[in-house]
Amino acid sequence: MTHTQSFQGRHVLVTGGGRGIGRVIALAFAAEGAAVTVASRTTAQVEAAAAEIGARGSAAKALALTCDVAAEADVTQMVDDAVAAQGPVDVLVNCAGAFDLGPSESFPAERARALLETNVLGTFLVTQRVAPAMLERGHGKIVNFASLLSFTAFPQRAAYAASKGGVLQMTRAQALEWAPRGVNVNAVAPGMIQIETPHPAVAEGHLSEDGIVGRIPAGRRGTPADIAGPVLFLCSDAAAYIHGQTLAVDGGWLVNGYV
Repeated sequence: MTHTQSFQGRHVLVTGGGRGIGRVIALAFAAEGAAVTVASRTTAQVEAAAAEIGARGSAAKALALTCDVAAEADVTQMVDDAVAAQGPVDVLVNCAGAFDLGPSESFPAERARALLETNVLGTFLVTQRVAPAMLERGHGKIVNFASLLSFTAFPQRAAYAASKGGVLQMTRAQALEWAPRGVNVNAVAPGMIQIETPHPAVAEGHLSEDGIVGRIPAGRRGTPADIAGPVLFLCSDAAAYIHGQTLAVDGGWLVNGYV
């Protein structure tokens, strides 16, 4: 059987698509022919992402929407607007997320709540709004964003680790419910990815860049493009028999027991 990763004629919704990994994922889907809706809390960022897609020849296929995924009303409006403009959502990529760190004994409750609301509740709300139409049609692809901290722990990240552990378990539970009905739910867990801003732990002196890279068997940090490829694969026809998995895309970091 021949499989394809072409997304011609499919509508892909990427939350957190205004910058970093989400933006690169949105561009990658557009390059494969998808109609792409990018959503983020920051209007300027998603509008710039949509404009970049348009500049590459897909102007009619790019839609920018502002949404706080932790706000149910925002999510409802965002999905309704996306469907009205681009048709039913065939692929959902839940890339919107938040990061924060600090000592567990003094980490403020409001900051812990913000992490859990964005990373866990936000993923839940968007998926819950999109999934029913997929289930009714009998097909759809959902990719959530977990983390290395879904599997292991780093100091000063209790709330963040809890949120990403929640995403992993949510992915498994949804896959069990929806696999029999034709919807694939999986997740990716990015490793140490080079993004626009320095990692807070490096900027604050808790970790060194050399120490981070030295722990990665591949010998380098990942790039957003390293994440986009696996996401497109999980959303392709070639991954039709993959359900409930969280794929670590980390250059071998998790399996390295040597250092």
